[in-house]
Amino acid sequence: MPEEPAAPAPMSFVLIHGMYVTASAWDPWVERLTALGHDARAIEWPGYDLSPAELRGHPPEDLPSLTFGKLVEHYEEQLRFVGLEDAVLIGHSMGGLVVQALLARGIGAAGIVISPAPPSGVVSLDPRFLRANLTHLNVLARSRPAHLSPQRFHTYFANRMTREQSDALWAAHCVPTARSVPLGSLGEEGVVDPAALTRPLLVYGGADDRIIPAALARRIANRFPTAEYRELPDADHAVCFAPGWESLADACVAWAAERVVRD
Repeated sequence: MPEEPAAPAPMSFVLIHGMYVTASAWDPWVERLTALGHDARAIEWPGYDLSPAELRGHPPEDLPSLTFGKLVEHYEEQLRFVGLEDAVLIGHSMGGLVVQALLARGIGAAGIVISPAPPSGVVSLDPRFLRANLTHLNVLARSRPAHLSPQRFHTYFANRMTREQSDALWAAHCVPTARSVPLGSLGEEGVVDPAALTRPLLVYGGADDRIIPAALARRIANRFPTAEYRELPDADHAVCFAPGWESLADACVAWAAERVVRD
């Protein structure tokens, strides 16, 4: 009988969420990766230490002061503090841009970004992108948190789900976000030098993603010499948290096992 393929050697994974959710959205991933023998943890954005329901009712007063630059610095400090500078970084949406920035700073053994926000200088004129991102890119409302109603969440974030599934995801995880983060990422804070990003990078795009259209995700991958692009059919922006997320998580682990060299 042929031998079973060996299980991947234990690795460290750090999961970074994007806007409108908290680190708790990654809990199923953390549990699955931990059960497979890996060290996995999701690190929260600064100031998001309440439950989603509490954050919806009382957004942090200092939320407008959070910038993209501060967000990247927060994750670099946290990773250095816990000794995970060589972890595999997995980021979704704005968390994907954080991963790109960290890798360019030499933090992380490899990166996996799912429907990642684009670095400064990479723009999209896709009408779906413009409509979906209008809420948090409103410069005139920069000092006020951006909110997604259940309807907008379903229309733009979880458009492949049923309304019932989308509403349940919204209730469990959706929170206000700081407009200053995406607005700041459009300028100097969001610049990622392709020559500085030398670690392996896997970019996932969702074929039915309205917030980060697949064509934009592909353009992000094409910027970096070490990047590989994969497209997920029938996937919206909530693909990490939608039914069937397990196969995506397993694919991420398999890719990391092939790309990351261990001593």
